[in-house]
Amino acid sequence: MSKTPTQNTPARTTRSTPRLPHLHRDRHGTFYFRLTIDGKTIKRSLGTKDRGLATMKASALNWEWSMSKRSAEPSVSDIIKAFKKDGREFDAEFPDGTKFKGINTDDDMRRAKDLMLARIEAIGPIEPAYAPLRPEHRQQARRRTGKHFLAATKPYLLEEQKYGLNGTKTVDDKTSTFKAFADLIADADVGLIDKDAAKAFKAELMKGDAGAGRVNTKLGHVSDFFEWAIKNGEADENPFDGLRIGKKSELTKDVESYEPFTADELAAIFNPETYPAYATKTKPHFKWLPFLLLYTGARPNELASINLDSVLQEKGIDYFSIRGKTAKNGHSIRKVPFHKVVRESGFMDYLAKRRKDDPTGQLFPLLKPTKNGYAKNVTRRFNESYLVSLRIDNPTHRLYSFRSNFITQLSEENVNTAMIMALVGHYEQAAVDLSSPHFKNYQKGTKLITALREAMDAFNITLPMKF
Repeated sequence: MSKTPTQNTPARTTRSTPRLPHLHRDRHGTFYFRLTIDGKTIKRSLGTKDRGLATMKASALNWEWSMSKRSAEPSVSDIIKAFKKDGREFDAEFPDGTKFKGINTDDDMRRAKDLMLARIEAIGPIEPAYAPLRPEHRQQARRRTGKHFLAATKPYLLEEQKYGLNGTKTVDDKTSTFKAFADLIADADVGLIDKDAAKAFKAELMKGDAGAGRVNTKLGHVSDFFEWAIKNGEADENPFDGLRIGKKSELTKDVESYEPFTADELAAIFNPETYPAYATKTKPHFKWLPFLLLYTGARPNELASINLDSVLQEKGIDYFSIRGKTAKNGHSIRKVPFHKVVRESGFMDYLAKRRKDDPTGQLFPLLKPTKNGYAKNVTRRFNESYLVSLRIDNPTHRLYSFRSNFITQLSEENVNTAMIMALVGHYEQAAVDLSSPHFKNYQKGTKLITALREAMDAFNITLPMKF
């Protein structure tokens, strides 16, 4: 990263910056940039939960457009083109001549942040065309659609169910939340629901015993619906935007996170003297799921529920196709190639036998669906019985921790971040462009499935037990 100022760069400022137009944050705490032009909404993740970095990125986009001196607003194609630029690489030049070039990595961004934030207030006003509506204008813009709230949520929930965008439990939870909100507002016209109604629902949720995390989850349910409603012409704004309680860092105590197992803990778990007793021969899911979770980074329910028709092959590469109701959300739909350890293990014999016995059945036929998914029994036995017997009592070390091991180790191996995210379902695989400069290590013409397997095989953990 190089900085070429034409005058001295001011000292770091600690003044807070005002909220920028088009900058929003989703229910997971990740910032995104959103514009609605001619009824079409363009939404793009800024790829960070850091407000400073998000402000820097959003400021660069706002500034670029405000200084374009176009006679009309940018077209949707212009915006899409701008969004195709990788958010982690951009150059910026400010009115006083200060230039920031070669911002290529997160470290570059963090070093640039202190310098750049000092410039943000010098940007000047954003063009009126991009300024947010004042409250009185929002009230005037609010319109009656003729659809009551519950009726408007039905097609949204239908999409969630039909295309497996959320699991059954999440859809049920959303349905319950929508009913509670509808009761509070007497099932008003969806287009007339305002901020006051949203705040009243928040106040009602806070009267109970639910922690901040649970309150935020329910607020997120209705907020997600309104984001969908805006895109589908059922509403003009999201009255729940900005209502969540606190920052993610303040809610850590309400969110259970899972840390990776230590090397000693992995050795104890896969000890050839103890693991066979845990992994009974009559119930193969106990044996294979922990092993597969470690070498795929998948979520437990994704593999516990998978069918054999989703275990496929492309270019001679075997892979799990996480899709439909198996996937947690849209970004989770992906191909997960078999790791070299899996390819050389007895799992391949188990897979061949299952295909012969029941070609269209489940990979693990003894697992049945519950409200919490297919992995409930495996999770319970592994966490509450096996780990306890090994005296692994850290509450953040659970079956889900294998996913953390996978992500952490690939990061330490300096595998391309986008490839890691694509493998574990944090980034849409279809959006991975191997021809871009970020994938310069791959030869021209490399297939995505091949690149994914190369990234997968970089995971390098040796277990004491032979599978």
